[in-house]
Amino acid sequence: MPERFADGQDARTTRHSHIGRKGDLVVELHYGDFKTGRRREAALFVYQVNRPQYGVFVPMGDLWAYAERDAMHTIIPPIADRVYAFATRDGCFRLLDAILDFLEDLKNARPDPELFKDRSLDAFLESCAQEGLEFFTEIDGKRTTH
Repeated sequence: MPERFADGQDARTTRHSHIGRKGDLVVELHYGDFKTGRRREAALFVYQVNRPQYGVFVPMGDLWAYAERDAMHTIIPPIADRVYAFATRDGCFRLLDAILDFLEDLKNARPDPELFKDRSLDAFLESCAQEGLEFFTEIDGKRTTH
């Protein structure tokens, strides 16, 4: 899948799937490192149909914040400004509504498929070599390197 880099956001992601639409907003599931300290995780990517370069990410670790009572007044206006270029009250409600409608999809997202991409012995040995580690086995007291 192609990578997406949201303009102005420090997050390079991999698009996993299209989840749905809510009015003029498109919602996709992405995986990436959102500089939250949690490494790679799933996130909703929400953008206006004609302005995908101004989309916003809702990382899995932050999904609780959007269900809080004050989200409409604290979290939503700045991201609505980004998505719509100018946030109106209706735009804020549409954005929050779209996020809340698809939070269940985010909650149920599986771990990043890239984490489990290649689990072969060759891939393991290559990753050991990249990290400067030596992998060996002992059989009957004799050490065998791979």
